[in-house]
Parts: sequence; C-alpha cells; structure tokens
Amino acid sequence: MKYYAEALNYIFNLNSKRRIFLKFGFERMKRVLATLDNPQQHLKIVHVAGTKGKGSTISFLSFILRENYSVGLFTSPSLVNTNERISINGELISPEEFLHYANELKDIYKKMKSDEIPTTFETFTLMAFLYFKEKNTEISLFEVGMGGRLDATNIVKKPLVSVITPVSFDHQKFLGNTLSKIAGEKAGIIKDGVPVVVGKQQEEAERKILSVAKEKRAKAVVFGKDFLIKNFKENADGITFDFHSYYSKKSFHNLKTQLLGKHQAENAATAIQTALLLRECGFSVPDSSIKEGIKKTFWPGRFEIVSRSPLVILDGAHNGASARALNSALSLLKKPRIIFVIGMLRDKNLDAVLSELSKNKNAIFVLTEVPFSGRRRLAVQILKGIAKKYIPSEDIFYFGDFEKAFFFALRNAKSKDVICVTGSLYLVASVRKLTNHFVFSSNIL
Repeated sequence: MKYYAEALNYIFNLNSKRRIFLKFGFERMKRVLATLDNPQQHLKIVHVAGTKGKGSTISFLSFILRENYSVGLFTSPSLVNTNERISINGELISPEEFLHYANELKDIYKKMKSDEIPTTFETFTLMAFLYFKEKNTEISLFEVGMGGRLDATNIVKKPLVSVITPVSFDHQKFLGNTLSKIAGEKAGIIKDGVPVVVGKQQEEAERKILSVAKEKRAKAVVFGKDFLIKNFKENADGITFDFHSYYSKKSFHNLKTQLLGKHQAENAATAIQTALLLRECGFSVPDSSIKEGIKKTFWPGRFEIVSRSPLVILDGAHNGASARALNSALSLLKKPRIIFVIGMLRDKNLDAVLSELSKNKNAIFVLTEVPFSGRRRLAVQILKGIAKKYIPSEDIFYFGDFEKAFFFALRNAKSKDVICVTGSLYLVASVRKLTNHFVFSSNIL
C-alpha cells in the first residue's frame, strides 16, 4: 500500500466479508503478537473500561501524566480522523506512520488463513502496541472498545492499574441484559493482584465488580468510599470541586476544569485516584501536575462548543445516563430554546435518550440518520415513530440527510437559542467536519 487512504480502506474492510467480529477471543492477536515479539509486554499500561466516562476519565489521566511523561493514548471511536485513536501527548500518529504499521501488519496477514486474520479493532490495537513500543512511551493508556473481558485490549496481562468507570446499559446484545452481567464483562479487565480504581457505580454493578476484585485478590479503591468529591460548583464556564482520598490520605481543593457536569468531576476524581496509585508504582506525579492536568483537560464531542454565533454544542450522549448529564449541563446555559439535532444507531436505547431529552421545555427536535453507519443505520422514520411517544408532533422535524438537518437547525435558530447535536458520536464527528472543526487536542488550538 502506498497511501494512507488505501491503508484505511484495507483495515476497515477486514470484517466486510466475514462474521469473524462476532467470534470473540485472543487467538488471532496472539499469533500476530508472537511474530512481533509481543510489543505489549514492553509497555507500562493503565487499562480503562466502563460504559460512561471512559473517554473523559482517560483524558483527565492523560493530561495529568503529560505534565511529566510521554503518554501513549489509545481510544475509540475516532471523531474526525481515524488516527485520533492513537496519539502520544496529544500528537496523533501521522498518516505516514499509520501507513507504515498497516503495511507491516498486512505482510503478516498475507501468510495467515482468512479466519486467523485479526479484525479491524484488533488491528488498531496491534498498531497501538507497535507504535507505543517503538516511540518508547513512558506510560500508555488503553481504553476498552466494548465490554472488557473479551475486548482486544484485554490481551494485556499485567497493567499497572485497572480502571472501571460507571457501568450502565449498553451493548446488551453482546454484554448481557442485566447490570450485573454487564458489570461482570467490564470487570473482566481486573487482573490478579493489580489494583482497580472503581468509579461511581450503581449498587448492583459495584457489588459485581467488587466480587470479581475479591476473586482476583485485587485491591479495589472505590468512589464514595475510598475517595470522593466535595464542594462541587458549576457555571457555564466549567466546574470546581474538592477531592479527598481516604485511601491515599490526600486532598486537593478548588480544582477546576472546563468540562461541565457533576459526572465530569466524578470522572476527574477517578483519574486523580489512579494517578495517586501510579505514585505507588514509582511514577512521579507532583500535586502541581494533577491540578494543571485537570485544568487543561479537553475531550472533543463531550459538551464541546464549536460555534458561538449561534451557540452550537456537540455531545455524544447515546444512553439514558449520558442524556441526563447533558440535560444538567444545558440547564446552566439558561437559554430560552434548545434545538436538538439527533441521530442514533439502531442498537442503542432510543427510548431512554429521547424520553430524557424530551424533559427540556420549549425545545424542538430535528431528527436525522447517522451517516456511514452501515448495518447499525436507523431509518429516520423509525426514529420519528419512537420520538412521537415522548415529543409533540409539532416539535419534531426530520431529514434523512444529516447535512439538511443541521442546516435546518441553523436557519431556524434565533440569536439566544442553542443548537445541540447529540445521540451518536458518529453524527457528532460528521458535524465537526461540516463545521470545519478539526481540533482534537486543546494544545494545538
């Protein structure tokens, strides 16, 4: 392959003619990693799973550690460019480097049987292992793609710390239809003797996670018991809060971040506690780095403002819990009317999101389809049918084309209105492109 676009096309088509992505397991990756001298074993890794707040939590931790170390970051999905998935200290893997690793893996894949070739997500994970090893990152943060127990990232045998952010209902088809089953899948990242930081959880999920931790003889440091936040305050410019850890015997006062919502203070607290555990692993994480890291943290597509006139906010709220958090943040803006532009994937809990967002009074809802969503595409007519259960018909508008939906919202927005694009990160990504908003990290603003 000579071009970046070729590499992308090759990797994204690895699953196109086979149902292999439904066959979870690590055998495909093990074969390839053995050929590559197991680069993952040379990395110092923090492993993060959960339903909500994975991205924000791992971003908080990344910004804290970047004050003193070279930090590899592997996340998904990407918003604008695929290479956003792999970065070091905010600098994305270049198209040339991406092409190099894609070719290296393709050469290995040519010698394998069809059912032995890794999937698209497994290939991205392999690339991250290779890239971080060759760049000699001092610490690498890996976000689980889905679940945990059978996720490709869970081939890591001995992370420094495991982290489980809040667990809620999502991907029930694969992870189970009870909170306990889903939490059990997430807790699959817990390793023997490796400490796990447990973010704020519902009782059923926490009980399951702690049970797995006990089986694995892994020390669980739990939000609300071993560490917590106090004195939370919020305005349209961000939040402030105090952090206290009984476990680490450490407090921070008046921490500030530009991200909105109490859930972001809780995510930040989980990241801080993880950083404090890394001190026990020999990492130097000064108090000043924690304060500055929290202050600088930026995470695209999470209550992200991409325009001030009119005010346009992008937030990938795709389940009931994230929709509630979005409502809380929107209420701070005190705007007379919200124009929601919503597109969702068919495997998400549509009722939970729409019923929650419908609580906004004097709002209108512009429904659309998520572009480039393939088998997960949800026809706008179906979305409309579900929306009518919660929203008056006169407040619903719909367009199959997301561009038409977004420009309809722009044309109809008054000076004091806010436009909120939500429901799917893929829709958020497409609108980012549409608005020529390509910033991934605030350090390149």
